[in-house]
Amino acid sequence: MICASSQIHRRLASIYLLWNICCLNVHGFAIVQSVPTITLDRRTSTTLVSPSPTKRLESSRLGSIIDASDTWGNIAGLTGAAVAGQTLGERTKIGKLLGPPVSAMAISFVLASIGVLSPGGTAASKFLQVLCLQLATPLILLGADLRGCASRCGPLLVSFLYASAATIIACLIGWLLCRSMLCAALGRDGLIIAAALLAKNVGGGLNYVAVTQALNASPNAVAAGLCVDNIFALVYFPITNALSSGLPDLESDSTDITVQKSDESITLQKTTLVLFISSVLLSLSERLGGKSAALPLCSVATVLFTSIVPNSWMGPLRETSEMLGTSFLYLFFATAGAPGIRLAETVKASAVPLGVFLSLLYTIHGLILAGLNQFLGGSNGQLCRQRLLVASSAAIGGPATSVALAKANRWKSLEIPAVLVGNLGYAIASFIGLAYYSIFR
Repeated sequence: MICASSQIHRRLASIYLLWNICCLNVHGFAIVQSVPTITLDRRTSTTLVSPSPTKRLESSRLGSIIDASDTWGNIAGLTGAAVAGQTLGERTKIGKLLGPPVSAMAISFVLASIGVLSPGGTAASKFLQVLCLQLATPLILLGADLRGCASRCGPLLVSFLYASAATIIACLIGWLLCRSMLCAALGRDGLIIAAALLAKNVGGGLNYVAVTQALNASPNAVAAGLCVDNIFALVYFPITNALSSGLPDLESDSTDITVQKSDESITLQKTTLVLFISSVLLSLSERLGGKSAALPLCSVATVLFTSIVPNSWMGPLRETSEMLGTSFLYLFFATAGAPGIRLAETVKASAVPLGVFLSLLYTIHGLILAGLNQFLGGSNGQLCRQRLLVASSAAIGGPATSVALAKANRWKSLEIPAVLVGNLGYAIASFIGLAYYSIFR
């Protein structure tokens, strides 16, 4: 009887385990984190179910309106933060200063800190973070047109290369002077965040997160670097706008540039197609380089793909790719603020060393470009103030900020080149950051 009863309990335990696995697969959780431990007490022939590690973790957390185990509730909260960040970034003064991505991160930070979202982050936020980061990389690059970049950018390409070199020099000096402080505050993450900040200030936020993902930086260190960098960006962009005010357009940049018209309406077929292409590129990159090298390899693969595929086929997909990639990037920034008040502790501990490093980065970057303009610029030369300001904005903030600067000052001749050099920054910045890390590790 005892033997038969034991077999029955074993079968029940197996069925219970399989049921949990199926449920967990449907909801996208990691099995090792959520499946309860099932044992058979041979003395009493009873099945014992112990709490899962996830449940033990959840019970130790402070209560929140949206429970940590509520997957879709947490995803809804984070996507809502991304929507609110986009709205604030476009319609309010403070939002325009912060930008939509940082606004989204700030909103999710507040929600986690006041108890709407679970403090410390959740499995749902981590899942969403990885998904958004990986898909944003190929999608944004699929939306960039880098064909004939050297000829189409005109003199602005030279200015952008100087701006990128200025950032690299600034980061080299910054690390030599701030190494001990960064390592004391962030440990091994100190060099990773420095490399990511270099990548971010040659390309954009996409490159920052790609480098931190490739080098396995801790989530809190990633968010701390973003927070401090955006404080400096709030100072940088108003200064750039002030320096550009009243300067005339440069007609020569637009003489050799033609805009090819194509059907760029967003359709269901285009949306599913670019998601398919991105997924294939990510899969191949991960097979070749593993998880740590997947994103840099995916960047190379995407640039090669867009260069090989005929422009008549790729052109109509660019607007869809850019829209989806930007959406995923905003969602990623929302997840970066999900740890809430715990993030504030990390920022507080690393604010001074990161602040000193970024002070050197922005100051040296600006001084080098000012010197180039003073001695090699001229009123309409390759290194005149208009081109250097747009190039600097493309390096520090990406194509969106550089185009915004050109449009605000009615520099029509620089609008299309600004997009091109900004996208070029996206394509090369991650590799520059990884090379920087390899030199100093």
